[in-house]
Amino acid sequence: MGVSWGLIWELFHYAILGSALAGIVCPVLGCLLLVRRTGFYGIALPQFAAAGVTFGWALPIWGAALGWAPIDLEATALENPHAVKNYLLLLAGLFTFGGMFVLLLFGKHRETETGRVAAAFAIANAATILLASVTPHGAEVVDQLLRGEILTADLHEFETIAIAYGAVLLALIAFHRKIVLVSFDRETALVLGLPVKRIEGHLLILTGITVAVGVLIVGPIVLFGLLVIPPLAARHLARSMVGFFVLAAAFGLLASLGGILVSFYLDWPLGPALVAVAGIELLPALAIGKLRHHRVA
Repeated sequence: MGVSWGLIWELFHYAILGSALAGIVCPVLGCLLLVRRTGFYGIALPQFAAAGVTFGWALPIWGAALGWAPIDLEATALENPHAVKNYLLLLAGLFTFGGMFVLLLFGKHRETETGRVAAAFAIANAATILLASVTPHGAEVVDQLLRGEILTADLHEFETIAIAYGAVLLALIAFHRKIVLVSFDRETALVLGLPVKRIEGHLLILTGITVAVGVLIVGPIVLFGLLVIPPLAARHLARSMVGFFVLAAAFGLLASLGGILVSFYLDWPLGPALVAVAGIELLPALAIGKLRHHRVA
């Protein structure tokens, strides 16, 4: 690598900071999804959000074919890129919450959940590709999202993820005891008189915000990795719920920083590099967890 780190920071500091923030917040939320036995949502929901982004690019094309007066997104993206990003963020959120609603609507039978979420992921993935084929520029954007090319993040995108993820993290910290109890033992929470449905609704809102914002800024592949892998690694090492959250966030942050190093040294896309580092972190955690299990046995 012939470029200095100072220049890399100057050019890509918003992407680096955004990735680091995602590395902290997403694993904490992923811990709750894992405790609720809905860890597969961390795979399906980002794909729904990606489908929403591609739908946003395809919608003006369909509008023009039907004789509407749609916005020229490609021209608007050059003149006012922030407005386009906000429009796409809205659609990513709508598709995320819509996908979440569908999964919950048909989620009464736990034994079929894995197949149901897998089917939802396959459908959302196919929809993303088909919608992207409608517009060349949309296809290019989707390709960047799926490849994890997130180094183009600017100040507006960093401000968006900083505000959204900061709010999500503060909410998780402030209400973590109630959220954990409802997620881990719903019946006990009901006996204690907690507003279980309201707490579950708040958690779903936090999940939707995290996914919608994250997909548009850091891409679905990063969300896949950060929502699932660091919590899995932390589960084998943590001895308490607080330790579970802290370790997951630490693994996520380490994956983000390590992914940045690997990306620039090996000239890899940042997103896949980050997930690769997270996967490497998982291996020793699994080994240590297995050793502990044998000792206890």
